[in-house]
Amino acid sequence: MKSVCVLVPITRICLRGLLFIIFSLLFSPARAQDDSQMRQVYGQAESDYQIGRIEQARDALLENLNSFHGNLRQNALRLIALSYLARFDVQQTEQYATLLLEQNPYYSPSSNDPAEFADIVNNIKAGMTATITTASSQAESLAEVPVPTTLITAEMIQNSGARNLQEVLAAYVPGMNLIDCNEDINIAMRGIYSVGQEKILIMLNGHRLNDYATNTAAPDFTMSLEKVKQIEVLRGPASSLYGGVALTAVINIITKLGGDVDGLQFKASAGNYGQVKADALFGKRYFDVDLLVWGSVYRNRGEKYDVSNERVDESTYGMPFDHVRLGRVGDHPNYEVGLQLDWRGFQFLYDTRFSQYVAPFTMTSLALSYNRENYRTYNGLKPCFSNYARHAEVSYSHQINSFYLKYAATYDKMDITRYQALNDVPMPGLGQTIGLPATVDSVISALGGISRYVNGQEDNYGFQFKGSYAYTLSEDHKGNIGFGTEYSHFNVDDIRYQIGYGFEYNSPEDPQIRNTGRGSEDAVNIYLQLKHQWRSLILNAGLRYDFKSQYDESKIRELSPRVALILLRPKWNIKLSYSKSFVDAPYIYRKANIMTVLMTGGNVDEAITLSPERVHSFQLSFAGNNWVKGLNFEVNGFYNRATDLIMTYITTYQNAGKNKTGGVEVMASYRSPLTVSSGSGPGLPRFTANWNFTWMRTFKSNLMNLGLPEILDKYYSTDIDANNNTPSVMSNLVFAWQATKQLKLHTHVLFEGRQTSYNADLVQLVHAANGLMAYQQYASAGMQAEAAAAMQSAIFAARGVIIKKEMPARAIVSLGGEYTLGPVTLGLNVHNLLGTHYYRSGMNTNLIPQQGRWFLGSLAVRW
Repeated sequence: MKSVCVLVPITRICLRGLLFIIFSLLFSPARAQDDSQMRQVYGQAESDYQIGRIEQARDALLENLNSFHGNLRQNALRLIALSYLARFDVQQTEQYATLLLEQNPYYSPSSNDPAEFADIVNNIKAGMTATITTASSQAESLAEVPVPTTLITAEMIQNSGARNLQEVLAAYVPGMNLIDCNEDINIAMRGIYSVGQEKILIMLNGHRLNDYATNTAAPDFTMSLEKVKQIEVLRGPASSLYGGVALTAVINIITKLGGDVDGLQFKASAGNYGQVKADALFGKRYFDVDLLVWGSVYRNRGEKYDVSNERVDESTYGMPFDHVRLGRVGDHPNYEVGLQLDWRGFQFLYDTRFSQYVAPFTMTSLALSYNRENYRTYNGLKPCFSNYARHAEVSYSHQINSFYLKYAATYDKMDITRYQALNDVPMPGLGQTIGLPATVDSVISALGGISRYVNGQEDNYGFQFKGSYAYTLSEDHKGNIGFGTEYSHFNVDDIRYQIGYGFEYNSPEDPQIRNTGRGSEDAVNIYLQLKHQWRSLILNAGLRYDFKSQYDESKIRELSPRVALILLRPKWNIKLSYSKSFVDAPYIYRKANIMTVLMTGGNVDEAITLSPERVHSFQLSFAGNNWVKGLNFEVNGFYNRATDLIMTYITTYQNAGKNKTGGVEVMASYRSPLTVSSGSGPGLPRFTANWNFTWMRTFKSNLMNLGLPEILDKYYSTDIDANNNTPSVMSNLVFAWQATKQLKLHTHVLFEGRQTSYNADLVQLVHAANGLMAYQQYASAGMQAEAAAAMQSAIFAARGVIIKKEMPARAIVSLGGEYTLGPVTLGLNVHNLLGTHYYRSGMNTNLIPQQGRWFLGSLAVRW
């Protein structure tokens, strides 16, 4: 019986072998004949190529490409790629070089191949050639994008040791720097910023994450980095494609595919300030179905920081509490959960996030310490900034001949809370200065524990249609026409606006103010884009028209143009571009101006009206690749002119800002050709380095009108015409060293030059207002000497209402490493290794001390 069991499989093997021999004998003559014909086709094509008949050679190979097999197909793909390279068509060269490497992953260029072709092949093999879709809403190489673009890969994210999206962007994107407005995690682009991050559009796989009431999207811990395949950053205005919010930049977070993950990954982390972090990632591809699921949760208790000696020489009120917490994310864990499902052109995306950030100091430039635990709760929250967001999108895309079409339906829902502490101790005159009613001012003057609570719920649904048409007019003229339209409806269901006092109490809620906060708005847009290539010259131009019907039936109509010329060569390219962008004033700002007027007993017509902010940008860049093997670089010069920037003054907002800024940005990356064996697959580079440098100068800028009477105007000026909270010089270096197959070390060095912070001093404003009020009282009573003294006091205070504070240059060093053993990876990252003590600031903010040395250890497992 045992022998029979052995003979059965042997018999089957023999039968299969016999069938294979018969099949080969029957069909090998035909196959040999076909191969002989294909060799003749290829031979003729190679002869044509050698004598300069490049188009004929390429066309013959493309026509018969499916009939080539084995080495002959490999040679055909190589010759097609070379023929495109001869016409300076780098994109097609990369496409067929990629197919060549798929055919033979071990292919190496010969000494007879052009150096440019060898560089392209080697870049693809090293994973350095990538395409992006954000710049023109179509796949294209970095060399072809119409504006300077930074591409951040998953490997670069790991090498930076960044803890959140904000730190990733600051490490790799020239022109971006960290801003601390004491309210939420924030970032600036080329010197333009706000209290919250509302000038930059942030997207997840092309889906907008900025909420619609405030335009904000904080680059915080809710945007999990473990799921990211790459981050595409357009450095400059991009309203010609993306409309409002894309004022200074666009950030598109591209997630991995399920097939990229191919299993389950889990990572747990813990640190020295109560950090607890967990990330889970599951991905799989089953035939035509690709599934990715992610989840992340994070919390900490913050760094305890002693403020008993902070600003003792300048604060009238002093620090009421002896310490604050830096970097605290809140009482409830921050989290993100999401899913992406792809099937035959259909895609479903869902993402839900909850963020909570605790401001270390009280609001505005007072920036005093406070005892957060003494304040009452609203909906279970003590003073903090929180956002609960849900995003969903269903889309379908398909190809019809030369047309690519995509249809999408989107839904977004947010619950936003801004709960701010103003002061723990009584502050006479403060309420009047910031425009609060006399009844509220009397409470603030007599009591402490003053706070402001704002909460709103919003939802938005929209429909999108996008498409493109690829055309070829002749051998030298080809291109792509992009088009699209979008409709969205935004609605605020409910809003609360309350002033708290005595820690536990709050002013009665005014139904008129609550009803004022409600409203809805509709928006529609249409865009057209042309990308035309003539040999090595590309014209990329676009125009978008936005129409918006606001809650009060006023209309916004905006045209956003963009035009770029690109000279594309195999080893370098030059780009010259102009673009204009806008962002409509946030809904909540427009409503806040009305609420402030109503709170002081005024009429709605007296409220300050707001118009869109606008930026015009000119950019000229030069980029080179592989001038030295493994080295790529880009140099970009820019000039930005911004108008009608919205400035914040406690409870009101104005289009009071202007900004004219020019600068130079440099990026360089190096990937060592020396490798460390990975055991399987391509070797790991021995080391990699990414460096960027920014020089920036603001020629024209200002602060907001502080609202003091005209009699005091000549004693202070809001025109600063200089960089504000942004260094003139900043640089980042991220260096990674693959010490062994298992051990990888990396470091991030940030250098920022000296910074100056200009802001309004709320204390001096109180003194100026009180002095002027005393002057009027004394003057009306005929007490001239006292009136003169009061006026001198008001003038002295007015001269000091603009705070100018210097922040010295600093270098911040962070260090980290990972050790991998099979499916397990141990990691350790140290932020601010040397414990450097330094400050940052932002709009309407005093100097805010920054985090010291934070450790985070991790354990990751892959199944």
